[in-house]
Amino acid sequence: MKRDALTVSPQQIDPLSWFTRPLVALSFAVLITVYGFGNIIITWDQVGNPVLDLLAVMFFALACVYVQWRTRPFLGAFGVRNAIVALLLAVAGLAISTVANQQSMLLVQYWWAPVGAGLVIATLGPYSSVRRIVIYGTVLTLLTAAAGLVAFLSPSSVWPPVSAAIVGGATGCVALVATSVFSYVVVARTQSLLAGAGIPVDASAAHDDAANRVERRTVARLGARVAPFLEGLAEAGVVTDADRALAGQLARRLRSDLVQQANRSWLDMVAENGRIFVVDPDHRAERMNQAQRSALRGLLYAALRNPATDAGSLFIELRGQDDGSTAVAMSLDMNLPEGRRSMLLAPYYLALQTTVSDMTYDPARELLRFEVRE
Repeated sequence: MKRDALTVSPQQIDPLSWFTRPLVALSFAVLITVYGFGNIIITWDQVGNPVLDLLAVMFFALACVYVQWRTRPFLGAFGVRNAIVALLLAVAGLAISTVANQQSMLLVQYWWAPVGAGLVIATLGPYSSVRRIVIYGTVLTLLTAAAGLVAFLSPSSVWPPVSAAIVGGATGCVALVATSVFSYVVVARTQSLLAGAGIPVDASAAHDDAANRVERRTVARLGARVAPFLEGLAEAGVVTDADRALAGQLARRLRSDLVQQANRSWLDMVAENGRIFVVDPDHRAERMNQAQRSALRGLLYAALRNPATDAGSLFIELRGQDDGSTAVAMSLDMNLPEGRRSMLLAPYYLALQTTVSDMTYDPARELLRFEVRE
């Protein structure tokens, strides 16, 4: 087994994939609500306090809604504290349902709460590593088993205590195993793809050669302005006031062009040959290392080469942060379905993700953000 596959969440390794889309957690919230309400309504006469049980359903759904809200773009990684909030909401719903079913004639196998607990575990799956899923799932499964024992253990019960606990925790156990396997497989396979992702060395060198050719053309263009003037002076053998004035103008123009050329970054070179608008007042692009430049260059060229990219829609801005890092924001407008757009950008996105920090992507706004640290 790959150790990293146990400590990285599917969302961290591949934010572009379908299973980390914003509606996943909300879909589980709807599923819990429909299943819980439907189950309680069908068994209304058998539940000790069905109204209180309906309230318990809302707490389980609220746990999923919280995950949905907390995993919005640009809110940072979904951490342990966030998972604890969702788990506490689920535990509160579990406690309420336990109280509601203590006088219930319902058998434990028809209790809806274990399914709700399992769906909460599944909701946390895309945003948690395997290790964390195991911890979260084990805690919630044990609490569900204990709740089933408390709620449905009575002298008239057909289930002995151990069996009631096993039935109560079985669904959570299945959800724990399934979610852990899902997370591991996604992360491990994506890591295998990342091992071969990126821009080949030859391609990177080709881009550098192109930048060098641009510089040589600039120098040749500047020389073409000065050479005729010097030739004229050599032929005349006399320097007039008009020649001195023209020489001053040429000198100022050459100095301006040379300063402008010296201040241009590699990113400006890329923008010169494409429909890219670059905002980099502090020349932060020059602080990027070769791997970061190659990955970002590949992403930019991939977007530019696609005819579905709207002209002038590619915008990239670099700003310095207080800690010395560089925050980068990139937006583009591509007239492609979401699936095809993700397939186009995914290889370059994954290559870039291995070289930068805190990368986030908002598919609705087509906005990519990340940080470059020295």
